[in-house]
Amino acid sequence: ISLEMGAFGSGSMNDPLRHAVGMRTAQDSCKMKMWNGFPMLFQNTIFHGEQDAEIRSLRHDGTLRERLEKGRRLKESGNEALKTASGLVGSTPATPSSCSVSARAKPSEAQALSSRVQELEEIILQKEQELKELREKMLVAKTQLAESQVVVEPPPEKGHVEKDSLEKAITSYEKAAGLLRYVECTRPDWKNDDGSYKGIEDQHLRVDASALEGDGPEAAEAKELVTSCYLNIALVCQKLDDFPRMCAACDEVLSHVNTKSVKALYRRAQARVGLTSALDEDRDAAIQDLHQAAQLAPQDKDVRGLLVKLKTEKKRQEASDRSTFAGMFDRGEVVTNDPRMKGEAKPTKWDLNDPRVQAMLDVHPGPGGFAAC
Repeated sequence: ISLEMGAFGSGSMNDPLRHAVGMRTAQDSCKMKMWNGFPMLFQNTIFHGEQDAEIRSLRHDGTLRERLEKGRRLKESGNEALKTASGLVGSTPATPSSCSVSARAKPSEAQALSSRVQELEEIILQKEQELKELREKMLVAKTQLAESQVVVEPPPEKGHVEKDSLEKAITSYEKAAGLLRYVECTRPDWKNDDGSYKGIEDQHLRVDASALEGDGPEAAEAKELVTSCYLNIALVCQKLDDFPRMCAACDEVLSHVNTKSVKALYRRAQARVGLTSALDEDRDAAIQDLHQAAQLAPQDKDVRGLLVKLKTEKKRQEASDRSTFAGMFDRGEVVTNDPRMKGEAKPTKWDLNDPRVQAMLDVHPGPGGFAAC
């Protein structure tokens, strides 16, 4: 028997094990569309509920106030882990009394300083554009190097302590938000005897976001806590250079918790342009996010600063493209130096009844000539 089953894998029925795996994978993907659409931070809430008895108990038997209090403690644990990774443990913030206050600058000095700031901003924008071009060249070089099958040692990873602390921070934030918005499996036998998990099918999933519903003060607190946890996850992912995961965390805020979160829009814009391989479409989407954020918070300096930077980069890129491709698509001119026209004056009007035009175009009208339209 040699039956081709391209939908389930390559080869033929001579390799039944491969096809069996392919068929099972195809069947599971149809049953897990909703599950596969969840970001990792939300998928993990199903496992936190299974592995942490306290979280499972609070979800089903605890009051909303109890869940909020536990969520805040978990969030604080995440903050501590984030500080550890950032090397901020033990640092003391400066108090107003310890800060020196400079005298107000005179108008003339202020004008000079303003001009200097503007000059430096222009230099920074120019250097950032040069850096972006260098990164693009580096990406091309890395691609060519990979194609030549040269083994390159990967760059050293972040310190294990720092990376572990960042991952612990994400877990704490996921657990905190997962007390108020989570997914669970209603199938009682969804775990195997060895503790591993069976396929998680959509028909057995239940999403609970009831803590965020309503207009009461506790619902408002719940929304605020979930939003801050998701945004902190986005911040940690930025430190890990995991920009797709960072973007997914911001998407969760904007899609399911707070559609008008300025910080979520701002961080999603950062995530869109974070990769060195970001395309013009990514930058345009980031600019759109920042426009929306600027409408919601016109005085936000971070939003306006990044928006100006990206729009400036876009204008420079467009100017560079126009300069690079200028003249490549100019319309050509009609050739009129036909050897059959030697010694004759060029026609001033393109009249098909003019013998000179007919000779140039090599057309031959009938006895009646060409009738005017």
